[in-house]
Amino acid sequence: MEKKTSILEIIKSRRSTRRFKPDMVSDEDINAVLEAARWAPSGENFQPWKFIVIKNKQTMENILEYIPYKKYQKFIANAPVLIVVLGDSRKSRWWFLDCALAIQNLMLEAWARGLGTCFSAQYPTVPEAVEQNIKELLEIPKKWRIVTMTPLGYPIDPPERAFRLPAERKPLEKIVCYEKFSK
Repeated sequence: MEKKTSILEIIKSRRSTRRFKPDMVSDEDINAVLEAARWAPSGENFQPWKFIVIKNKQTMENILEYIPYKKYQKFIANAPVLIVVLGDSRKSRWWFLDCALAIQNLMLEAWARGLGTCFSAQYPTVPEAVEQNIKELLEIPKKWRIVTMTPLGYPIDPPERAFRLPAERKPLEKIVCYEKFSK
């Protein structure tokens, strides 16, 4: 039996990517990351998400124009693909958590395929007027909320580097308690 990569290895090595090669992402890879997102758990299996795949650079630039902190978000228009993740807040009281789980699945599958992503927080931090402008541009119905917009593409910095230089995390003994809360 061949050794498979542990999901923990992928989780530990995943990094947010803000610099992308211009190479187009295959439809096969796009569909695979969306399939991973689709299989995320959701409360009562409501699956309150929808995804918009954008490949048009002008559309990405137009979205960026609406963002007040575009200086920090330029990366969303630098990738060959932008995936807008929507949530239906009327579908379930867990809609935001469900969408976050779907996004994590999407990001992990992307990384496993050598693709980079970056979570660009929208809901609930973006002013309502900004979200409304983007929704009008993308013809998103009122009931949907924009949870995030993540770029998708091949990182300029090779993913292998992340396996050699893992991010630091607090040790388990500082964040895990047993039976009851302890300092």
